[in-house]
Amino acid sequence: MKSPFRYDIFVSYATANRELAEHIVTRIEARGFKCFIAPRDMRTGEDYASEIVRAISNSAVVLLIFSSAADKSGYVLREINSAVSRNKTVIPFRIENFLPSEAMEFYLGPTHWLDAYPNILDTHLDSLEKELKALTNNFIEETKKDLRILEPTLLKISELVDIGYDYKKITMKELEIDYLCISPEKFKMDEETEGTFDEWLETIKTYEEDTSVILVKKDEIIGYCDIYPVTDESYEILMKGKAIVRNSMIDLYMLGGEFNAYIAMIAITPNEATQTNYILFLKWIIQHVKEWAEKKIYIKNIGISVYSDMLEKFVIRCGFHYAGQNPAGGKIYEQNAKSFMENQTTIAILLS
Repeated sequence: MKSPFRYDIFVSYATANRELAEHIVTRIEARGFKCFIAPRDMRTGEDYASEIVRAISNSAVVLLIFSSAADKSGYVLREINSAVSRNKTVIPFRIENFLPSEAMEFYLGPTHWLDAYPNILDTHLDSLEKELKALTNNFIEETKKDLRILEPTLLKISELVDIGYDYKKITMKELEIDYLCISPEKFKMDEETEGTFDEWLETIKTYEEDTSVILVKKDEIIGYCDIYPVTDESYEILMKGKAIVRNSMIDLYMLGGEFNAYIAMIAITPNEATQTNYILFLKWIIQHVKEWAEKKIYIKNIGISVYSDMLEKFVIRCGFHYAGQNPAGGKIYEQNAKSFMENQTTIAILLS
């Protein structure tokens, strides 16, 4: 049966290994496989991150050309994150005697490694071909499943369980959405600025049932929003652009009191970043601030990190004013919470 995928293999590699990766692709394609390798197969004028995720989605298998350079590459790690979050089989093809870091090992786990060093020989390619054929020949059309969430809908973390998500998968999807929305060419996004996978996972488990909401369409996560009540000291640090939100900054808000709030992210995948979807998130923020007030959790000021032009237009219309840049290069906006809630644009969003 014909494979439902456009490519047999997505090839992930570090720039330092480009020449060798292209050589491997040439040898693999000579054996009858269709590969996607960047930049060769990128569509002209398309966003880089979106093209990569599209290609991974449309590939049966992901081949990781593994080396010390690949292990240190943020791009490669994001590609493997996207592959694992889509349940793709990843075949690590090790081209040097180097053990994976904890971050890489987390994604690959007990995966069977193919070693091809110090030189790539026909015997190595024979083993790879055998592995690839065993996988690609077994792909058939998936049985159509009954989708539960068809139209864009906001869900809590706990509600995602009903459509097959767990904390790990949610974390992977949020990281992928960041990759799509926050271009590494334009912004500085690495573990130092945005935190590690474990930090993201811990935040989701500890806080995000009451501080976050997830946008879902056709049972796929297409966006998310975080708003955290933080200490006064932390809020000042955030507004001066000295740090990105960390767990230690989040205050004990459930005991009630007055707090400043920081919206760490409103992220939507580029193909779904419509005005309607942004309004869904803004409406949720307004309603959530009101719900907190009913629990005697009062918000004084609201800060927000902005990475997209459309979101920037919304926050300006809602009365926010520019305050600076965060460590990743995103713009910071701020407004008094009472003024935000009484702004005419805000009211119109709430009533829409």
